[in-house]
Amino acid sequence: MVTISTGKDMSLEDIVELYTSGDEGLYTDYDELYKSILNSDYCITARDQDRLVGIIRSNGDGNINQYIAEIVMHAGCPTQGIGSKLLDAYLDTAADVSKIYILSHGHYRTSFSKTWLQYKGFKLLAENDSIILYLLDRKIKY
Repeated sequence: MVTISTGKDMSLEDIVELYTSGDEGLYTDYDELYKSILNSDYCITARDQDRLVGIIRSNGDGNINQYIAEIVMHAGCPTQGIGSKLLDAYLDTAADVSKIYILSHGHYRTSFSKTWLQYKGFKLLAENDSIILYLLDRKIKY
C-alpha cells in the first residue's frame, strides 16, 4: 500500500534507487541532488512499505510562486496513480501558493502528460524544442 508523506525522511540510497529505476538517469551527482531535495521548500514523497516510489518537490519565493522541479515515479510502479496522489498532496500542502509552475526539458510532452496536467488545472504556457512550461494560477489574493 502506498503512503504519502510531507516529510523529507529519506536516505541518499533511497534517492539513488528511485532516480535510477527508469530507462534514463536524470542526474549524475546524487549527493548534490540529495542536498537539493532536502533544501526544497515543498517535498512530498510516496512509499510502498519502506521503498521510496515517488517524489515531487518545488522551490520558490515562499507563497506567491513555486516551481516544481520534478515529479518522479519509480519505473517499477507504473499506472498505480502515484503521480496523481503526489500532485494532489502537493497542491493541498501548497494551498496558499498562488502560481505553481512546471518547467521541463523533456518530460510532460506526451499527450497523456499534457491531458493529465490540464485535468489537474495546469495551462500550457510555452513549448519549444528545448522546454515546456505549465502554470497553475489559483489567483489567490494576498
